[in-house]
Amino acid sequence: MDKYNILILSNLDSVYAKEEDELIAESFINDGHNVSIKWIDYDEELDNKFDIVLMRDVWVENEQNIPKYKKYNNLLKKRLKNKPIKKVNFYEVDTYGKMYLIDYYKKGLSVIPSANNLNEIENFNDYDTFILKSIESCNSAFGQKIVNKSSLEKEFEEGMLIQPKIKFKSEVQCYFVGNELMYTLEFIPSKYPDYPPPIVVQLNKEEEKIIDSFLAETNIKTGFQRLDFLRLENNELMLLEIEATTPFMALMMIEENLRNKVIDRYKKNIYEYLKIYDKK
Repeated sequence: MDKYNILILSNLDSVYAKEEDELIAESFINDGHNVSIKWIDYDEELDNKFDIVLMRDVWVENEQNIPKYKKYNNLLKKRLKNKPIKKVNFYEVDTYGKMYLIDYYKKGLSVIPSANNLNEIENFNDYDTFILKSIESCNSAFGQKIVNKSSLEKEFEEGMLIQPKIKFKSEVQCYFVGNELMYTLEFIPSKYPDYPPPIVVQLNKEEEKIIDSFLAETNIKTGFQRLDFLRLENNELMLLEIEATTPFMALMMIEENLRNKVIDRYKKNIYEYLKIYDKK
């Protein structure tokens, strides 16, 4: 096997990211590669020292750090866009926010009704309470507002995503390497705000069809991705969000054998990508 210089982008100030990404880095090191872990504000001089950059869990844990995250995230992606360095989980559907949810809703996919202006919520008439959040928000509840219908026009600002507040039973998260489903976790009643211990679940045939409809949209072949759903009171799955550029994979919440299998599959996926890329 060729030996590579690998840069993993992660937020080591986050306990969750640190556990996952140091484990992944160690596994690459055990295969004989040189691995460094940096945040997205790393020195540009390093761009030419690595064969590949793997975007991992770089999201911030404190709301006051969001402007800093946005600044360096945008600068990094603009800087690397046309550089020959190989990049994984960089320019996916959720790269700059949640506009994809509006697109999916208009396509009729099983997604939470979503709009970015008041003129497009005619189909939300069955709901009395709404959630407003920044379209540029990442995988958190930072900055979101819960408002009633009468306050919606007053509270809405340009750049916000409008979604009805939907009753649900649980949150279901599907974890992938490329487009291969590795495991599904269900958080009952939900991941936020209590973060209960998840249980591993198997999807039924109808649920698998829903999953496949979104995989066809994301079209991700390399790296991690995660699809998060709400399980409604009638058991239907409805997409909550996609995490493909900063996907926390909950590796420490699954049993060791499965965790090792996922990391091995991820490494194999990256090696396959490198071989294909090197032949071009």
